[in-house]
Amino acid sequence: MYVWFSSLGFPHTTLEFPYKRQSPITKKNRDYCNSEEVEDEIMNLSDTFQDSKFTIGRNLYFHIPLFANPKWFIEDEYIELIKEFNYIKNYNIPMAKTLDDADSYKIANFDIIQKEITAIQQYLGETNGR
Repeated sequence: MYVWFSSLGFPHTTLEFPYKRQSPITKKNRDYCNSEEVEDEIMNLSDTFQDSKFTIGRNLYFHIPLFANPKWFIEDEYIELIKEFNYIKNYNIPMAKTLDDADSYKIANFDIIQKEITAIQQYLGETNGR
């Protein structure tokens, strides 16, 4: 999700708890009283997108702003992973001496980042008439 927002921008929102918005899952208005309720809604939303033709990041990019502020869920860890991904890719810096020495957590996350970047490029190509 952060890859999309960092690439295409964050929406302007002034939401503060408690607030009322339409649930993207039930399509009914509901009260959101704290971030845990919003996180649960996002997890349930992610589950509904498992069989989607679009990536989870793309789906969340378009749905989260309908009921929450995406900035609430951005953690420094995500920012650092994307920075590290960009350094490694742009400057051809190796992740480790060998593949066996590479951190499997980073490999998995870098794979997700690359898939989301590819999906963003595809989306921009679609919207720009390519």
